[in-house]
Amino acid sequence: MQSAAKSGHGRMRGHQRAHQDPAAINHTFHEVVTADSSASKELLTLQNRSLNPGTYATHLEHWLIHYQARQLHIVDGTLLRSNPVLVLDGIQRFLGVTPIFNYTQALVFDELKGFWCQRLEAGRPKCLGKSKGRKYPEMAPETRAFLTDFYREHNLELLRLLNRLGLALPSWLREEVQSSSWS
Repeated sequence: MQSAAKSGHGRMRGHQRAHQDPAAINHTFHEVVTADSSASKELLTLQNRSLNPGTYATHLEHWLIHYQARQLHIVDGTLLRSNPVLVLDGIQRFLGVTPIFNYTQALVFDELKGFWCQRLEAGRPKCLGKSKGRKYPEMAPETRAFLTDFYREHNLELLRLLNRLGLALPSWLREEVQSSSWS
């Protein structure tokens, strides 16, 4: 999980633009996320595809209809990016994998891509494709403010749900709780 207000804006547009989505090509990210109900069907579809994934509590509630909380393992996207070995070790422990695979030697940080990649036997990295690892411009302050407001109630729902289930909060949510007045 990662705060939608902190990530994804450039990736969403980059992905949609790469697939020649007219709404992504013809509109800024701010226009996409702030579109009102009078916008075109294509723009509203892209808006939904952009905003809906960040409503984590809603998605988790759907999973909890079919699975008990102890059967779910939530991965902190921020931690996965910064320390994939720790996260992968946690996943293996959760799944009961034995013997535990040591990812320390299997992964290498690729400075050019800015991602952890598989280390091949020859020591060189096998990393993401050419279209992955792009650098994106900073999000406009007014867009960040809109997204922060849009996700506030969703993030409160997530906070309550994770606390009720006794599950750890992802780092981005802990930071948001500590830096805001909505806790």
